[in-house]
Amino acid sequence: MVNPAYYGLENKDAEVLSSYLSRLVLNTFEDLEDSGCIKINEDNVASTMLGTIASQYYLSYTTVSMFGSNIGPDTSLEVFLHILSGASEYDELPVRHNEENYNDALSQKVRYKVDKSCLDDPHVKANLLFQLDLPISDYVTDLKSVLDQSIRIIQAMIDICANSGWLSSSLTCMHLLQMIMQGLWSDTDSALWMLPSMNADLAQSLSRKGLFTVKQLLDLPKSTFQDAIGNFPASRLYQDLQHFPCIQMKLKLQKKNTDGRNSLSVNIKLEKTNYRQNRSRAFVPRFPKLKDEAWWLVLGNTSTSELYALKRVSFPDRLVTHMELPTTVADFQGVKLMLISDCYLGFEQEHSIGQLMLSLK
Repeated sequence: MVNPAYYGLENKDAEVLSSYLSRLVLNTFEDLEDSGCIKINEDNVASTMLGTIASQYYLSYTTVSMFGSNIGPDTSLEVFLHILSGASEYDELPVRHNEENYNDALSQKVRYKVDKSCLDDPHVKANLLFQLDLPISDYVTDLKSVLDQSIRIIQAMIDICANSGWLSSSLTCMHLLQMIMQGLWSDTDSALWMLPSMNADLAQSLSRKGLFTVKQLLDLPKSTFQDAIGNFPASRLYQDLQHFPCIQMKLKLQKKNTDGRNSLSVNIKLEKTNYRQNRSRAFVPRFPKLKDEAWWLVLGNTSTSELYALKRVSFPDRLVTHMELPTTVADFQGVKLMLISDCYLGFEQEHSIGQLMLSLK
């Protein structure tokens, strides 16, 4: 140690250093235990769910502690956005001189209101950046910084929801990630705006015909495609549609007997059936980084909002996997297996496990 005074030490004696390091380790353990990241039992230290997630996604222990205190079984989109913006990873987001005045003007335009008494707070600024598309050069740089970190932060929030068995909050958080990837609100903006050539007249015309998503256009037979788009050039729309995957999902239940215990699992086959030059790259032109497509397989009960299992997958062409069905569930009527994109709006697929059960009888 070259400069012991920097650490508040009088000298470099071994006893002084040992005492300092012991206090440092003890204080660190206390902070991690108070935040819910570890459990200390006598001479044993074990990581908790929050601690494991913090380590997996390289997040501050204060961030996951805040998540654990604020996320619940039915957290709304607005609350999730405030929680995301409050992550410690945004502590150092710069708020420049007089920028709070500009933030005040921006706060009038956002969907979800922010605390106007803290307009010079980096977390309030992060919230505004998530909600607005800003052309100002300094804010473009700041927005890129905020978005760069958002994926792992949101994935951590999803894992916390999944580990807690909260289906509704998990789905809301997944939709938040989709919205950030595409720069669109899922409930007020049409998912058709993911297509670069989309315009207001065409979106309105398609909506009148019951076509609200890119997935619906991908599923249209060619014979009806031109009728659906009217006078709009089909070649332009076909070119846009090639950016997106058309996924066929097949399920099959399988009975198992392990150590005298009967159980059920669902075999899952996913296959991308349309031609694309890059079959793994996500089409997210409004997001500042390249990203590969990924998907969640979500097993849950939509009637009780219980989440039983979550699996994150990615694949260039096809994938075969399986998920175990819960042995504690007697009635599978409300149980669904959902395929959800981490970057595309309106690509969800939902399959009833209850209907599959009928095939075993």
